[in-house]
Amino acid sequence: MTHGTTINASPEAPAAALNWTELLVEHRGWLGTVIRSRLRDASAVDDLLQEVAIAVLKQPNRPDKAEKVAPWLYRIAVRKVINYHRHVGRRRKLIEGFIEERGDAAGLEKTAPGTWLLKKEQAQYVLKAMELLDAGDRQILMLKYTEGWGYRELAEHLGTTIKTVEYRLLRARQSLRDALSVKNG
Repeated sequence: MTHGTTINASPEAPAAALNWTELLVEHRGWLGTVIRSRLRDASAVDDLLQEVAIAVLKQPNRPDKAEKVAPWLYRIAVRKVINYHRHVGRRRKLIEGFIEERGDAAGLEKTAPGTWLLKKEQAQYVLKAMELLDAGDRQILMLKYTEGWGYRELAEHLGTTIKTVEYRLLRARQSLRDALSVKNG
């Protein structure tokens, strides 16, 4: 066998001969569907697929036959989803506990269901409007408001002057307002 030759995953091929990188690429589509069907957060699918790949490559006892690969990958994917749900649940309980114990002291109020729903709906409008912006406007708004960067930081990171940043932010905010008025109007 020469270096660089790929080995097909025939049913009788031993585990050492299976090309796990190719197998992961081959099975990625349906594994993504399995993970997506068990999650509420579609953005976590790629992260969990990466965790599945890492788990597979770290696992010393991989299947030795190609027909055993798919069920084995399925079990790993399901375990990763279960662990993800546990992690999210623990985090949610931690945050809820913090709000219960210190919410009033920290200036956090319990949100009424109607207020929460309204905020969630508004956030969806903003996300949809952001999709309508060009990449440059979307980028500068995201850096400003999600990273909390000031004009000086934006100018340094983008390689422009503060005046240029001020202008680009003004234009981006106007584009966002226009997109929101089209969405809501």
